[in-house]
Amino acid sequence: MKLKIFGETVGTGLLIYFGTGLLIFGPPFPDLLGPAIGWGFTLAVLIYVIGPLSGAHLNPAVTLTMFLTNRMSGKEALIFVGSQLLGGLLGELAVVGTYTSWLQQQGQSWQTMVTKNNLGGTVFPHLSPVVAFLTEILLTATLLLVILVLNHARTNMYAIQSPIAVGLTVFVLVIVGGNLTGASMNPIRSFFPAIFAGGLALQSIWLYLLAPFVGVLVAVWINRFILKPELKITR
Repeated sequence: MKLKIFGETVGTGLLIYFGTGLLIFGPPFPDLLGPAIGWGFTLAVLIYVIGPLSGAHLNPAVTLTMFLTNRMSGKEALIFVGSQLLGGLLGELAVVGTYTSWLQQQGQSWQTMVTKNNLGGTVFPHLSPVVAFLTEILLTATLLLVILVLNHARTNMYAIQSPIAVGLTVFVLVIVGGNLTGASMNPIRSFFPAIFAGGLALQSIWLYLLAPFVGVLVAVWINRFILKPELKITR
């Protein structure tokens, strides 16, 4: 269990640091290609590295999905979520410390810059709350279904390539949903930037704390009534 706690804590911390860091430390991206590649590659690499330790959930929505599909116990799921919360906090503290130093050296205002970039947090200024909520459900459910298929006893013949498949899925989902909701798909990914950024990101946090878990229910329902009992592999 120590390895699993270590893996989920460190993995989630690195995901937050590298994932949100690429949005605020680097030059402004002209489109979503850079962020999509960054998030996709970051997650793929972390799954390869952290996977042998804990399975590399790095996301409470993934952990809840694994629990509801009988792939882990309730006690283990709680430990995973606690580790992810700790890792997310540590990762965000590293982001805030780095960004504070960078802004000081540049002579720029924290308030001005964070108002612009929300510390890499997720917002939905171009959609109504209902449409944004449904969009985030769809994105999360799609990601979780890919993970469930890759973990399915009858479809995991390419398990060694699973990190690449998940990374490519995130790439596509960020390309599609990045300008709509920020394509969070992970409560921790949105929660800690919002806590430290405040403003619009904090006002929007309710959506990113609720929608992924509705996405979990959708994915689990499909797994129970479509994937699990009837799935057949044709060759």
